[in-house]
Amino acid sequence: MNRKNTSTLLLSALVLGSLIVLPGLASALDVPVCSIVKIGVDPRFEGPPVKLDDQSDVNWTGARQFYLSSALGNQGLAVLLTAYSLGETVWVRIAGDGSAGSLITVIFVNKSQ
Repeated sequence: MNRKNTSTLLLSALVLGSLIVLPGLASALDVPVCSIVKIGVDPRFEGPPVKLDDQSDVNWTGARQFYLSSALGNQGLAVLLTAYSLGETVWVRIAGDGSAGSLITVIFVNKSQ
């Protein structure tokens, strides 16, 4: 194999590998209607723990605990506390596949109909 073929093969392998690996790293789960079961602050963790219940039971059943991303800071905590105090549901984006312990990266308060 000459040098050009080796370079082409290596580049192809890198591109294929990145197509397989990178989508999993950048994935997120959008959950349109969650009720906030519990919210608090625990200095042992990156962000406040938030226990959510997926109202549709499509993504999970029962309550599942997540953590608020530190990138959302106090503003994210304020949005969650506002929704909780008003009894409103939230739309959330959860990093990864939505497994327990994942980070909440985006929050919106849903308005009651």
